[in-house]
Amino acid sequence: MKTNIISIIFTAVSVLFCMPAFSQINEVEYEENVKHKDLRIAVGGGYAMRSGSVLKTGNKTVDDMSSKLRHGLAIDADGQYFFKETWGIGFNANTYSSSTSGGGFTMEGFEGNINSYEETQRIVYVGPSFATRLETSKFLLTASLGVGPLFFMDNITVNGIEGKGNQTTFGANVTLGGEYKLKNKMGLGLKLSQITGTIDSMNFEGQKVKSDEAMNVSSFTVSLFLSFRSW
Repeated sequence: MKTNIISIIFTAVSVLFCMPAFSQINEVEYEENVKHKDLRIAVGGGYAMRSGSVLKTGNKTVDDMSSKLRHGLAIDADGQYFFKETWGIGFNANTYSSSTSGGGFTMEGFEGNINSYEETQRIVYVGPSFATRLETSKFLLTASLGVGPLFFMDNITVNGIEGKGNQTTFGANVTLGGEYKLKNKMGLGLKLSQITGTIDSMNFEGQKVKSDEAMNVSSFTVSLFLSFRSW
């Protein structure tokens, strides 16, 4: 199901990205001189799910806690400045947060029983994007494709002892949003976004910890948003 949704996003974005080229073919001459200086900003939030699979350890408690980290909340914001009727440039920012907790188990590399375990992961993406739009009198459809830094942060507390890890990598972002135009140049809508990235090491308490295989820090987000337009 998730794979089908992501395929629909990429297909829809590809179609929207091709529309500016097709629209120029049929463009009326007087429209060539029309200048668009349209600004749009949107903020929202919703449900986010990490991509990839959970590494099974054979310990049900540990596996259940790891599964909880795959589901979290996201807050996102995006903005676009349209130079033409159908395309422009913009930015995208997204922060993902999830947490888990448990106790009463043992873990490899840690001596003794773990009575209390808490972990919070945060993933922050921000970067520029190429944006396109399609609108009617009542609805506006936007799509964007961008790249930028992806920040991964992991805070772990074991039996009251806290440790912090972080890593920065390169990420990519694709979004598709549809909104209903409200009065006063506002809009209310739904946005689907996919952020992709991987890390193979992490800086943990001043030391670089290398992983045997790359860790997937990608996420898929479904969010509600409120937008503000200049047109």
